[in-house]
Amino acid sequence: APAGLAPGRRAPGDLASGDLAQGPRVPPGLSGTRARTAAAKAAPAVPAGAPAEASDDLPAWAAKGAEKLLAVTCWLDPGERGNPFTATVYFSGKRTEVSGKPKPGDSFSQAETVEGIVPGSGPVAITAEVRGVNPGDWTVTARPVARPGGSPARPYPPPGANGGSALRVPFPRRVAIPASPSATARTAMLPFTKVPGVIRFAYATLVSLGVLFGLGLETLLLTAHHYSAVRPILLSVAAVAGGVVGAKLWYIGVHRGRKFDGWCIQGFVAGAAVVAGVAAYVGAGVPAGVFLSATTPALLLGIGIGRPGCFWAGCCTGRPTTSRWGIWSSDRRVGCRREPAQLIEAVAALVIGLAVLAVVLTAGLQRSGPLAVAGLAAYTLSRQFALGLRSEPRRYRHGRQVVAAAAVIVLIASLALLARG
Repeated sequence: APAGLAPGRRAPGDLASGDLAQGPRVPPGLSGTRARTAAAKAAPAVPAGAPAEASDDLPAWAAKGAEKLLAVTCWLDPGERGNPFTATVYFSGKRTEVSGKPKPGDSFSQAETVEGIVPGSGPVAITAEVRGVNPGDWTVTARPVARPGGSPARPYPPPGANGGSALRVPFPRRVAIPASPSATARTAMLPFTKVPGVIRFAYATLVSLGVLFGLGLETLLLTAHHYSAVRPILLSVAAVAGGVVGAKLWYIGVHRGRKFDGWCIQGFVAGAAVVAGVAAYVGAGVPAGVFLSATTPALLLGIGIGRPGCFWAGCCTGRPTTSRWGIWSSDRRVGCRREPAQLIEAVAALVIGLAVLAVVLTAGLQRSGPLAVAGLAAYTLSRQFALGLRSEPRRYRHGRQVVAAAAVIVLIASLALLARG
């Protein structure tokens, strides 16, 4: 039986909203398995004329992104006390535009099972994506179901709660929680679907702003010290491209071959640092120390601006928590109160970047060369703490400790070199 649920409490009805999840990625702290049933009244698994058939010539990842799918969300009350438990939600729906005999893909039923729900981290939003259905408007319901020998999780808000539109997730997120036992939803392509707590295109927008801010800051530092900024900026753009490649390669290496799911910021820093180091050695049009001193605060402050995009995009999420310092957020499938790992890392990057910038403005670009290495080492060290708050599994047993130790050594050596002038 799910721990933490008071005996005798029952799920009095269905509860759903017309939101959607983006993919089945689930961290270990809130992991789950998906059980799908065949679409009701549907003979084939994928109905004729469904988007999947029209995407045969596309790669699998592109076909998945172009397919129109249905999004549904069920809100649960995990209770306030008890041990982590497992919840199963049964989603079902019918297309509202059906006239005559229903066709394959005009109805569906699907079960979602999520493990590791933490009492006190709620309200919890469980979001499912439904594929292989016909495009259009749908009426959807969601019903928490009991596991053998257990009890179903309670829906949220409880029956009789005042006005669903007035309910919100805990401060500071202001995500509305619908109170209707059923909801309407419309099929859409993945980039245009809705997930509670997720802001679409926030990641691309903030990362782009971070890049532009970094390049602008580097230009100002160089021109303020009477250096030409044309060649250094071109090389910095190349460093950004190298960082993008490094972010993808690092992600593939850490996640064992997964290519299209995401990027790794540590890989971006490594790739950009390698290209910037080569540029400084070969010749950036300015002294190597000057180039590195100008690019380091730009890179760190750019990361500080772009990193919150991960928070609003639902990636790199923190562990579920009952702490008052937790912030309600979603991993695009399960929304609950979590450790704000992405925001902590963003604050660290901003603080370190501002400290590096202050030293550069005080000591000058020519004397601040070792500061580039010190700043990157300090950021890498702070990142290891943020990684400890993340919900994804630890890929290497001693990886964080080794990286932290190396960062400490490099940080001390670079600060000693900087002190000697």
